[in-house]
Formats: sequence, C-alpha cells, structure tokens
Amino acid sequence: MASSLGTAQAEYTLNLTKGVTKVSHDVYDLHMLILWICVIIGLGVFGTMFYSIYHHRKSKGHKAAQFHENTTVEIIWTIIPTLILVGMAIPATKTLMELDDVQDSEMSIKVTGWQWKWEYDYLDNGIHFFSSLDEASNKARQVGSGVDPRSVPHYLLNVDHPLVIPTKKKIRFLFTGADVIHSWWVPDLGWKKDAIPGFINESWTSVDKPGTYRGQCTELCGKDHGFMPIVVVAMDQPDYDAWVKKTQDESQKGADLSDQSHDQLVSKGAGVYAKNCSTCHLPDGKGVPGAFPAITGSAVVKGDINAQINLVLNGKGGMPAFAKMLKADELAQVITFTRNALGNAVGDEIQPKAIQELLPKKSAAPVVKTEVKAATPEKVEAVADMSKDELIALGKSVYDSNCSSCHQPEGQGMAPMFPALKGSALIKGDINAQVDLLLNGKGMMPAFGHTLNAKDFASVVTFTRNSLGNSTNDVIQPSAIQKLQAALPPAQDDE
Repeated sequence: MASSLGTAQAEYTLNLTKGVTKVSHDVYDLHMLILWICVIIGLGVFGTMFYSIYHHRKSKGHKAAQFHENTTVEIIWTIIPTLILVGMAIPATKTLMELDDVQDSEMSIKVTGWQWKWEYDYLDNGIHFFSSLDEASNKARQVGSGVDPRSVPHYLLNVDHPLVIPTKKKIRFLFTGADVIHSWWVPDLGWKKDAIPGFINESWTSVDKPGTYRGQCTELCGKDHGFMPIVVVAMDQPDYDAWVKKTQDESQKGADLSDQSHDQLVSKGAGVYAKNCSTCHLPDGKGVPGAFPAITGSAVVKGDINAQINLVLNGKGGMPAFAKMLKADELAQVITFTRNALGNAVGDEIQPKAIQELLPKKSAAPVVKTEVKAATPEKVEAVADMSKDELIALGKSVYDSNCSSCHQPEGQGMAPMFPALKGSALIKGDINAQVDLLLNGKGMMPAFGHTLNAKDFASVVTFTRNSLGNSTNDVIQPSAIQKLQAALPPAQDDE
C-alpha cells in the first residue's frame, strides 16, 4: 500500500536464487540438501520430544524414571550424528572445491573496487575501463531531485559501462581493492568475493546463455555503499568479439584534445563533476566536514592551478588518482569547472592538450587474438637500435599501461598472484629467460609476443631490469625481439 512517505522497493523471495551457472545450481542444490536434512532432523527430534511430553505427562499418572548412564544409547547418539555430518560434509566439500577451481580458465579479468565504482582489466586483450552508477539513477538518488525512483529503469542496479563476457567460456576473476574492502556479488553467478586492498582473491564463472545479470557491492564500503552496482552482460562469441573490437577502436581514439572555450570547459565540467565528484564533495561543493573538504572557497582550488592538477591526477589520502579514471578532456573540464563555479571565480582554465602532456603515455591496445596473423619476414620493416636511456624512458610508459595493474607501479607485486618485480630472481637473472616468459606467457602471465610491438617489448624488458629497484645494466634491442617474434607460431583462434 503506497503512502505519502513512500515505500521501500524490494523483491521478496523465500529461497536462494538458482542462478544461471553450473556453480550457482550446485550451490542451490547443496543448500536444498542441507535444508531438508535439517528439516528431517528437526521433525524427528521435536516430534519425539512433543510426543513424549504429551503421552507421558503427570496427569496421565506417569512418573519420571530414575536412570543415569546408558552406554548403548550414548554410542548410538554419537555415531548417528557423526554419520550425518560426514554425509553433509562430502557434497559441501565437493562444491567448495569446485568454487575455487580456477584451473583451465580461458580468460582472466581483474576487478578492483574503488569508492564507489568498479575497475575492470581484461588481462588477455588489454581492455580497461571503470564502471559507475548510471546517470539516471545518480540523478534520482539525490535529495530533492524531484525524480521518482520508480520511473528509472533498474534504479540503483544499472551502470554506465557493464562488464561484458563471452558465453560458454571459463572466466577467471581476480579481485582486489584500491582503498577499502569491497565485495563483488552477482547472485545469478552463485558466489561473491571480497575485494581487499593489498590482497588478491579469485573465483570463476561460465555462463551458458546470453543475458544481463545484476548485483551490488555487499561490503559496507563508505557513505555511498548503496550506489555501487554491478552489471554483467553475457554475449555469444561473435557478439563479444564485435564488442571487443569496438571497445578497442574507441580506446584508440582517446580524448578530444582540441582547444575549448572557457564556457565550454565550465559547462562540460559540470557533468563530469556531477558524475565523479559530487558524491563526496556534494553537488553544491560544500563537502562533508571532517570527511570530504569543501570545493567552495577551497585554498587548493583557488590557489595554484598546477597544485590542483597534481592532486586530481595523482590523488592523496582519500582522494583517488583520476589520471587513471578520466580522459584528458574530462580532467581539463572538471578542473576548470571547480575553479569557476560552486562559489569560486578564479577566472583561469586548463586545456586538454596540457593535461594530456602530464598523463602516462599508453601503448597501443593489443588486437583481438582471432585477428592476429604471423607477419612474413619480407614484410617486416627492421627497427633501429635505441640507447639504454631511450629504452628505459619508453619502457616506463609501456610498463604503466600493460604491467602496473598486476605488478603495481613500484614493482612490489600483489602476493600471492602477482610476484614482485623488485629484486625478482627472474629479472635479475638470465635476460633470455625473461624474454621467453614475456613472449610465450605462463600461468597468469599473458603472452605478450603477439600483443606488443618489438620496440615496446624490448623497452619494457630493459626498463624492468634497470628500474623498480633492479640494476642489471643489460639491455635488449628491438631488432633482437623482432627476430624472435617472427619465429613465433601464429596466434590461435579462441574457438
């Protein structure tokens, strides 16, 4: 019954969600098995107890028997529960082992929880993006918005960029957190995993049929915990391949680096601010005292623009590093907006080109495996040798784009999944062994032989051996890598 105060919109169910994966069905079946065992035990125990109470009551002339130990009874009531527990433990253990069996996965996705969005890294094809609450839900949730949440499709359960996966493939997920503990949960997949800073948890799924499956963060991760949904879209392989190509093509386009007028920067920056900043600093820029500083009248915002740019790009304390989340044009727009709106009127601006110069250089995204063909030697143009310093300088940007998400920016790694590069026996050892590992991959390490060009490949090897706390003093030239890549067999189709 509706009231003037409104009602909570929720879906009431009496049982677990069956889900759409084999694991979710196995979890459901285990749940039902244990439930019925408990029901039968409950009926037996309470039925016997109530029968005894009723038929042996004092009003019928029964007197309590006086007896103590009975070895036979004690053996029976020890053996029977033990057998029941063993019978329950066997299917439970089998299901738990199945949940943790990530072997023979066909692709891997790293999931990082942020306040309050999800970051997805496709470790096999280089796709990377952030997923946030969709604009319609974000507007409706604001106090005083005047928008009826019931008019918003999938209110608080929709995102701007869903996680897209192929059907009928075993997909490994690696979970970590960037700030606080989060928990990634999609009921239809049958499990949830905590995303903890400094640790890696893993799980897997395989969805048979295309569809859209929704979930939420289930760890109390801060004031906007309730606005951190998850959307997984499962596609058949041809549709997924088309999505991969489209996404990679769009990532190649990058930001719009054309100069914009002051008014354009401020106008577009308002939208960027509403989506990425208003949850902490509030829509009017007044902040939350003691937690999130006000933008209005801020000494940082009204001071040196370069100091504000550095803070926004690199983060500090509870402030995330937006250099990884936003494009150069979006960064320029939101910085200009905060300095000329929300009660501030500094009058200056920053253009996208200037921001782009400060961002880490990104190498080209890997191409889809199904489109990779072996290059014939006569068509490969020889690459020139480079100095050690040139290799290291280029290698840093290649490392930031392709390796830092797993091995971390300073090379400290994330135990136990991603080993540290700093002081690594592999990196400080034979350079040929490291090159072979990068060319062909092993375990969680993807094969970069078909995804990096010879120059990027040689530079990142040289960088890791002469930076990140290592100083082997050796180098490898692109020409040597080019010869090794020419000898590689063609990349196999995923089918």
